Amino acid sequence: MRSFARSATTLALAFALAACGGKDTLEKGQVLATVGGTDITSNELNAELLGANLPGAGEERKAIERQALEGLVNRTILADIARERAIDKSPIYISQQRRAAENLLVQLLQRDIASKVSATTSLEAQTFIDSNPQMFSDRKIYALDQIQFQPPKDLSQLKAYEPLKTLEEVATQLTRDGLQFRRAPGSLDPVTTNPDIMKVINSAPQGEIFVIPANGLFVATRVVGTKPEPLTGEKAIQVAMNAVQQKKIADATEKTLGDRLKKARETTKYQAGYAPPKPPPAGSATPAQPAPTKG
Repeated sequence: MRSFARSATTLALAFALAACGGKDTLEKGQVLATVGGTDITSNELNAELLGANLPGAGEERKAIERQALEGLVNRTILADIARERAIDKSPIYISQQRRAAENLLVQLLQRDIASKVSATTSLEAQTFIDSNPQMFSDRKIYALDQIQFQPPKDLSQLKAYEPLKTLEEVATQLTRDGLQFRRAPGSLDPVTTNPDIMKVINSAPQGEIFVIPANGLFVATRVVGTKPEPLTGEKAIQVAMNAVQQKKIADATEKTLGDRLKKARETTKYQAGYAPPKPPPAGSATPAQPAPTKG
C-alpha cells in the first residue's frame, strides 16, 4: 500500500440550534382523552400516527386510531408515575432528553432543506445512468477478502503499512502493533459504494490491497472475484433518481450549512485527548483519514 487517497465524506449536521422567542403557535386541537388533568388532543394522535399507512376512512381506520390513543393514554400514565418518582430529574433522563430533542431538530432541519430541493426528472436520471455505466449496464458485484481493524491513536503508525502486499502481512503488522482486528469475507456493490472508492478499485491492478474507512474503523480489502449483474429498466431509473436527489440534497446542505458548520467547529474546544486528529501539514505523507490505497 504505497499511497492514500481521501474518500468523500458526508457533511455532519451536528450543531446546536438556538431557540427562537415568541409564542407557541401549535394549535391544541380537539381533546380526545384526559389523563389526570392532562389533555391528549387530536394533533398529538395525528403525530403518533405520522407515517403510518392508514385506510382513508371507516371502522378499520377508527380502530387503528383507538389503539394508538390507548397507547398514548398508557404512556401518559406511566410518564406521570415516572415524574412522581423524580426520574425526570435524573442525569440520565436529562442527557437522553437532550439527545432526543437534538436528533429531532436535526431530522427536521434535514427535512426542511430537502423540501426546498427540486424533484429529479427522468431526463436527469437517464443522464446519470449514461454517465455511470459501472453502476448500471456494466455493474458487477465484487467478492472481497477483508481485515477490519481499529485505527491506531497515532495515525503516523500507518506508514508502516504502506509497503505491505498481502492481507497476511497486514494481519502480522496489526498483531505487532497490538491492534484488534477481524478477518472475514465481504462484498461490494457499485450502486451503494462511494464513487471515489470505485474509481480507485477499477484503476488498481488485480489483487491490490486498499483501505476503506468505515464507521470509525479501517477495512483492509482485496478483491478476490467479480460477478456481472447489470442493472437496467425501471429499477435502474429508480436507483438513478434516488442517487441524483440525494446528491442535490447533499449539495444544498453544503451550500446552506457548510460555512456555519465549519466556523462552529473551528471554535469548538475539546478537553485534552478528545480532539479529532489534525490534518497533516501540506506535503506530508501521513494521512488524516486513510481511504482506498494502492497496494
